[in-house]
Amino acid sequence: MIKQIKRKKCLATYPIFPLRTYNDDIEDYDYFYPDIFSSYILILKSKSYKKLLNNLGKELSDLCAGLKSGSLIFLGDEKLAWRFREGKYKNFKKGMEYFANQGINKTFSGGLAVGSDDMVEFVKYLTDLTAVNGLIQYVHFIDESKNIIGSICNYGDIHITTMNKDGNELFIQAVSNTKFEFVNGKCYSQFYIKDRRPTSF
Repeated sequence: MIKQIKRKKCLATYPIFPLRTYNDDIEDYDYFYPDIFSSYILILKSKSYKKLLNNLGKELSDLCAGLKSGSLIFLGDEKLAWRFREGKYKNFKKGMEYFANQGINKTFSGGLAVGSDDMVEFVKYLTDLTAVNGLIQYVHFIDESKNIIGSICNYGDIHITTMNKDGNELFIQAVSNTKFEFVNGKCYSQFYIKDRRPTSF
C-alpha cells in the first residue's frame, strides 16, 4: 500500500519540493524552486502509448533502486487534493478510482511515498492523468536522500534536476542501469499527432 504523508510533515521532511501559491495581490503565483546542480530529460522509447504507461513505472523503480532509495515521494506543488478533479470528465475516472482504492480520501493533498511494489500501477495512472489534465497541480517526486527532483510531463518524458555533484554522479550511474535515454534539447512526444493525445489504456 502507498504510504500517505501529511503535507506539512512532507514539506518539513523534504523541504526541496517545488511549490506554487496563488498571490491575490499580484494576481499571479509565487514560486519556490531550490538551487540545483544540473537538469536532464529522460525518455523511454516505446512502440505504443499503452506500452509506455505499462513500462514507465518499472524503469522509475529501477532508477529509484539505483539511487539507493526505498521509495519515491510524490507531492503536488499546489495544496490541492489528489482527487480534486474527480467526476469532472470520463477520462479521469480510472485514475481517480485508483487513488480511492489506495485509501486516498477526497481532501488529501499530502505526499505519497511509493515503493517498488506499487510503482508500476501508480506511475501508469499518474502519467495518464497528467496527459489528460486530470491533475491541476504539477506533481514532483524526490528520492529519500533528496538527490533529485523529478516530474513526468504530459508527453510521458521524465524531467530531472540534481541537487549536488555527488547526487548528480549517483543519478547518472543509476540511469545507466535502466532503459531510459537522455534527450538532447526539448522533450517531445513519441505518439501525439497534430496536438491530439493517443487513446488511453
